[in-house]
Amino acid sequence: YFLLLASPAGQMTADRIIAKDVVFVLDTSGSMAENNKIDQAKKALRFCLKNLNEGDRFEIVRFSTETQPLFEKLANVSEQSLAQAEDFIQQLKPIGGTAIEDALVKSLEPARTQGDRDRPYFVVFLTDGQPTVGNTNEDQIVAAVSKALGERSVRIFCFGVGTDINTHLLDKIADRTRAASQYVLPNEDLEVKVSNFYAKISQPVLANLKLKVGGDIRIAKMYPTDLPDLFKGEQLIVFGRYSGGGDTAVTLEGFVNGQPRSFTY
Repeated sequence: YFLLLASPAGQMTADRIIAKDVVFVLDTSGSMAENNKIDQAKKALRFCLKNLNEGDRFEIVRFSTETQPLFEKLANVSEQSLAQAEDFIQQLKPIGGTAIEDALVKSLEPARTQGDRDRPYFVVFLTDGQPTVGNTNEDQIVAAVSKALGERSVRIFCFGVGTDINTHLLDKIADRTRAASQYVLPNEDLEVKVSNFYAKISQPVLANLKLKVGGDIRIAKMYPTDLPDLFKGEQLIVFGRYSGGGDTAVTLEGFVNGQPRSFTY
């Protein structure tokens, strides 16, 4: 058996932080009016926008019965785009149903039209309910998302708020995109959970990781099978089995701002 731990350097220079694309998808259905959820979600979204890095691009998609993107594209981070985002957030009101499939497919459109394949593309998806508008079949929604992804590497991080959530659906979407899902109970602070999570993923340092081992060593049953992106302040943990033996090189490969990088140990 083997265990590999890898952490980025404690002090990362700005050029080592990868520019990324982020689409924030916010459920504004009628149930978001309960327990002040819509106001907490707005504050969390404002925190995320304030922590975008220079060189990042972003989009906001709000959905209920229908889906409404802010820019219809990825916008560069600037005073003007952030001001437009603030106006958009202020006007959000909870009303209508929950069209999850439409919202997810819409959030992936910029990945096809604007996306740089070597640039991380994140979707932060927040909902408090189950799909009630359009397609409501769990497997069909996952299939539609997979089709919309195409060959592009996208991470869809899912946040479920409250107890009336299809956790199987959100977990499947997160697993399919090598991301993560998280749930916020009624007595928990949504704003704190989302902002803490986003602080972790706001500074990716190595994307599209691959692990290679030389010599006669053969790796099997590695977990995770598909390595996640590595973020500043985080640790990569890989566990698995191997056959063979002897001294050999272990190489971790990935991309930094579109440029391939490898680290050999």
